Amino acid sequence: MKMRLAIGLGGLHLSLLSAVVLSSLSAPASAQGTNQGPVVKPKRSVACPSGWSHPDGDTSICAPQVSSSPKIYGKAESESCAAGYYEVYRVWCSTKRP
Repeated sequence: MKMRLAIGLGGLHLSLLSAVVLSSLSAPASAQGTNQGPVVKPKRSVACPSGWSHPDGDTSICAPQVSSSPKIYGKAESESCAAGYYEVYRVWCSTKRP
């Protein structure tokens, strides 16, 4: 009896854990956007989005110019942006329309 209970609870735990992991994987990309710190550029040759700049001349990252800079995240050229984000230079998604 105790063995069946342990197996049942173990299965329930595994199901709940799987649900949490899967829900976090399918979270919208909007959760990825940030304006709190530097973001690594998806392509070094592409400019930073509006409201962002290269800190100390480092062209591999973009940093927000002010606290009200739009939220951004990098993406592959073939991907689309999440709801509420606009494509910028084909490799950025930004909350500010280009």
